Amino acid sequence: MIRRRDGQHPLDSTPLHSIMRRYLITGKTSPLFKRLSATALLSPSLFCVAPALAETVDVEEDRRAPSEIVVLGTRTARVDPTLTSDRATETMSQSSRSIERDLMSAVGTYRLSDALELVSGVSNQNNRGGFMDNFAIRGFLGTPDGGAEYYVDGFLANRGMAPPRDPSTTERIELLKGPAGALFGDIDPGGRVNIVSKTPGFTPAASAIFTYGSFDTKRIELDANVPLSTTIAARLVIATEDSDGWRGHVSLRRRVVAPSLTWRPRDGLRFTYVGEITRFDAPFDRGIPAINGDANALPRSTYYGEPNDGDTSARNQRHQLSGEADLGGDWSLNGGVAWRTGTLKGFSSDQSRLIDNQTLWRQRRSRDFKVDDLSARIELRGRIGDHALSVGAKGYVLDYAERWMRRNPTADIPYAVDIDNPVYGQTPPELLPFTNNREKRWSGTLYVQDMWNATDRLTLIGGMRFDAYRQRIRNNRTGAVGKTVDEPLSFRFGARYQLSNAIAVHGNWGENFVLNSGTDRNGTGFAPEQGKGYELGLSGAWPGIDVALSWFDIRKRGILTNDPVDANYLAPVGKLRSRGLELDASVKLGAHWQLVGNYAWTDAQADDDAFATDDVLNVPEHAGSLFAVGRFLDADGRGPSVSAGLAYVGERAGAIDGSGLRLPDYVKAKAAVDYALSRHVTLRVEADNLFDARYAQSSYSSLWIFPGAPRTIRASARIAL
Repeated sequence: MIRRRDGQHPLDSTPLHSIMRRYLITGKTSPLFKRLSATALLSPSLFCVAPALAETVDVEEDRRAPSEIVVLGTRTARVDPTLTSDRATETMSQSSRSIERDLMSAVGTYRLSDALELVSGVSNQNNRGGFMDNFAIRGFLGTPDGGAEYYVDGFLANRGMAPPRDPSTTERIELLKGPAGALFGDIDPGGRVNIVSKTPGFTPAASAIFTYGSFDTKRIELDANVPLSTTIAARLVIATEDSDGWRGHVSLRRRVVAPSLTWRPRDGLRFTYVGEITRFDAPFDRGIPAINGDANALPRSTYYGEPNDGDTSARNQRHQLSGEADLGGDWSLNGGVAWRTGTLKGFSSDQSRLIDNQTLWRQRRSRDFKVDDLSARIELRGRIGDHALSVGAKGYVLDYAERWMRRNPTADIPYAVDIDNPVYGQTPPELLPFTNNREKRWSGTLYVQDMWNATDRLTLIGGMRFDAYRQRIRNNRTGAVGKTVDEPLSFRFGARYQLSNAIAVHGNWGENFVLNSGTDRNGTGFAPEQGKGYELGLSGAWPGIDVALSWFDIRKRGILTNDPVDANYLAPVGKLRSRGLELDASVKLGAHWQLVGNYAWTDAQADDDAFATDDVLNVPEHAGSLFAVGRFLDADGRGPSVSAGLAYVGERAGAIDGSGLRLPDYVKAKAAVDYALSRHVTLRVEADNLFDARYAQSSYSSLWIFPGAPRTIRASARIAL
C-alpha cells in the first residue's frame, strides 16, 4: 500500500528551498555551502524517525512474498527500476540482501565497509592509503591497486579508480550474491554490490544533521527534496566533513554535492538524472609495519609517512541519465547513460624496508592518475506466457592514465625513520620515472535472459552473454603497446523450487570474465580474470523472519594480487578456489525490536607455485555479526531508539610473501542511543569500537598494515522540516 506520510510541511519559505532553487536554476552554490567548514557533523546514522525525504512506501513487512529480495530494514522510497536489480535477480538470488537507509543509519554507517558488515561473506581489503573502498566477497577480491568493483545505480562506478563513498547520497545498498545476482546482464559468481542513490519524490521535505565527534570530527549533511511541478521533482544532497583523524598527521577533508531530477511527463514514462561531485583530501597513509610477525606491535596512531608531502587529492564527478518507458502489455524499455571523470594526485613516503626491526626505510612516490569512463545500456523487458524475458545491449569506453614516479631507498639514501621515534622533515630524494601507462578500452555486450515459471512451484532461469572488447595499454616510457582482443560467450543457469509457502530451495551456476588493468614488473599487460561457480541454498520467509543458508563453490583464474618477487607490482594468481557456507537471518521481535545476524565459513585457497603460500590475503575462515535495533516511539513520533552490535572477524593472512604474517582475530562492538524530541528533532549519541579493541583492519604486506580505529564517539542532532 503506497501513501504519503503525514507530517510533511511545504518548504517554499525555507532557506534550504532557496538553496535548492538557486543551484538548479543558476548552477551556482549558495555562499552557505562555500563557507561550510563542517563545524558539525550530519550523521547518516540517525534512525528514520523523521519524515522521509522522498515519496514513501509503507511496506506490509510481514506479508513479503517469498520471491522478493530480503530487505534489511524498512524500505521507504519507491524503487526506480532504472537504478536497481530486476525481478529475476530478486526471485532467483535468495542469498542476496538489500540494506535499507534506516538500518544503515541505525547501525552507524560512515563508510561502505560499515554497511557490508550486515551481510555474510564480505571482508575488508587493502584501502590504497585510505583512498578507496575495497572488499572481498566470498573470498574473491579486486586488484590491490584498483579494488573490488562496485556499481552505483546500475553502472560500474570505480572502473580505474574512485575515492571512498560518502554515505549521505545512498538510499540503499544491494549485495547481489552468486551466479543469479545479475545486474543489467553483469554477474560475478561471488557477488556484486550496487549502491542505489537518493532520488527525488513528490513530497516536499528537508533535513539537516549536525554531528561532532572524536578527533575533532565535524560533519554537516543537508538533504532537500522539492517538487518543482506536478511532473518534475528535484533533490539536492550536500555533505561536508573535516577531521583531525585518529592517525597522527592524517587529517581528512571531504565535500560532496549530489543533485538529482525526476521527470514524469506522463504515466508510464520516467526519466531520472543523478549527479555527484566529490572532493576527498587526506595524506596518503600506508599504516604501520609488523614487528616480529606481530601486526599490532606498534602504536596504531603512529604515522610513518612524511607530513611535508601534504595531502593527496581525489576528485570524482559522475553524471547519469536513465529512463523507463512502459510499452504496454507487460513490456517496458529501460536504458541509461553514465559519464564519470576523476583524478588522483599527490606525494607519499611509503614504508619500503625494515632494518633490524628498528629503522624503517621509505620509498618516495608521486601519483598522477586520470580516468574518463563513458557507459550506456538499454534493456527490453516483458512477458510471453509464463516466460519473463529481458534482452539488452550495453557498452563502455574507458580512458585511464597512470603516471607514477618513485625513488627506492638505498644505504646511501635510506630516507628512514625510527619506528619508535619517527623524525619528520628530511629532504626528500629526487623522484625518478617509474610507470607511465595509458589504457583504453572499448567494450560492447549483448545479453538475453529468460525466467520461466515452469509450474506453480518451480522456476527456471537461463542467460547468455556475448562480449566483444578491445584493450590497448601503451607504456609511454618505452613506447611498447600491448593489445587484447576477444569475444567471449558466457552462460548461466538456475532453478528455484518452492517447497511450501515459506520455504524454498535454489541452485545457480554461472561464469564471467573481468578485464584487468595495468602491467606486470616486465611491462606486460594481464589476461582477463575468468571465473565460474555454483551456489545451492535453502531460504525461509515467515512473518517477521527471513533466513537463508547457502553453499557456494567458485573457481577463478587470472586474479591480480601482490607480486611475490616484487611487491611494488602486481601478478596474476594461476587459480583461486573458494567454497563456503553462509547463514543470514533477520528477525523482528514484537513491535519494537529487530535482529540482523550473519555467519560465514570461507575456505579460500590460491593454486600457483610462484607464490610462497596458498593463503588469500585478508580473507578470514570464520566471520559473523549480530546487530539489534529497538524503537520505542509514541504516536507523535517521540521517544528513544537504541542499537547495538558485535562483529567478529577471524584470523587471516596478512601477507603472501612467505613471511607467514597472520592478522589476529578480533571482536568489535558498537552502540547508539537516539531520542526523538518530536517528529522534527532527534538527538543521538553513538560509539564505534565501544570497548576500544586493538585490531588490524586489513593489510597489503607485512610493511603496510592498516590498523582499526580506536573507540570513536559521535554526538549529533537531526532537524527535519
